[in-house]
Amino acid sequence: MTYFFLAAATLVVAALALLLRPWWRAGRGIVNVDALPVLNAAIHRDRLGELERDRSNGTLSAADLTEAREELQRQLLDDTAATEVVAADAFSRSSGIAIAILLPLIAVALYALLGSPSAVLPGEVQTQRATADMEQLVTKLAAKMEQNPDNPEGWAMLARSYKSLGRWDDAERAFTRIGPELNRNAELLAELAEMLVQKNNGFDDRSRQLIQQALRLEPNNMLALFMGGGDAFDGGRYAEAAARWERLLPQLEPGGEDARMVEASIAKARERSGGARAAGPRGKPLPGVTPQDDVHRGVAKTDKGADKGPAKATEKSVSGRVELAPALKDKANPDDVVFIFARAVDGPRMPLAAQRARFADLPLDFTLDDSQAVMPGATISSAQQVRVEVRVSKSGKAQSGKGDLTGKSAAVKPGAKGLRIVIDQIDP
Repeated sequence: MTYFFLAAATLVVAALALLLRPWWRAGRGIVNVDALPVLNAAIHRDRLGELERDRSNGTLSAADLTEAREELQRQLLDDTAATEVVAADAFSRSSGIAIAILLPLIAVALYALLGSPSAVLPGEVQTQRATADMEQLVTKLAAKMEQNPDNPEGWAMLARSYKSLGRWDDAERAFTRIGPELNRNAELLAELAEMLVQKNNGFDDRSRQLIQQALRLEPNNMLALFMGGGDAFDGGRYAEAAARWERLLPQLEPGGEDARMVEASIAKARERSGGARAAGPRGKPLPGVTPQDDVHRGVAKTDKGADKGPAKATEKSVSGRVELAPALKDKANPDDVVFIFARAVDGPRMPLAAQRARFADLPLDFTLDDSQAVMPGATISSAQQVRVEVRVSKSGKAQSGKGDLTGKSAAVKPGAKGLRIVIDQIDP
């Protein structure tokens, strides 16, 4: 933002310098314009008085007096014309000053009217403002739905709005208020399942049931196929995951980002299922597909459940150190599980990468990268910005629970190093 204002000010100054250059030259040596006519008239009267005295003393003839008077009149006319020129120059100088003041003011006013002043704000501030605006709209929609509760489409809209804001409990309540229509609509069932997966950081019995119900109603529902494939992959049923994603692929735009992500997911599932090096459904090899046998249910583990040490940081990773606030050192047991997640700032809350450790390992250096992806195709390198979150789980599960200790980083770009995350909050 500072650089933008400096650049804009520099451009305004350069424009004024070019525009006001003629006025600078014309304005040099200007005297008080208002005093010039009075001064000229006083000089004329003095010289005319001298001529009259010379004529009275006999030192000047009548003819010479007449000629001298005519000469004085010509000089007075010339002085008057010069005064008008000086006055014009002074007026030009005033015009230049007016331009110097008005031009920046008009530029600022036009930018405020026609431009996008909020675009120069930091990305996080823009996100906060957009979220605040969305919160206001959702609050109005919620009040409207309470006044008119027999509106399934309105409850579905409200549920999606809560979901986009990450207000999982509110979203779940709004989904349930849709009524019988929910159980007849495959898309809504799949959306509810997706919300539960995001809320719980993984699949549970209810989300699986919703996915199966959606697929019974609409076997080729895109979201249900995607989520069903994710559930199968998460459960180690790689052939089933590949089969579901292969049914999804023809419905996507060939060569698009979604299609490439699904192709990569199919390749990983096929490779995990014991086949040869995977190839895309269209017969094209998919390079760079490597197994990730240490990933189970969205959390990367080592032999003893603790991190073996940070890997080398790249543009496909984020790294740093997790520390515990001194005030919380007695709030957990040494064997409590520590989950470290990287999530996309703008996107689903499904972790892009995850790592697991023990509370006794803190403070802990970490590196999260694409090799620790929870869902194939959804990786740190595919996100514009990520946020690292840490949870000390009392239950040993990744989903949030009462009394869990948490901490998180600011939004950063993939490749960020040296993050310092302090666990300083307790979930109510």
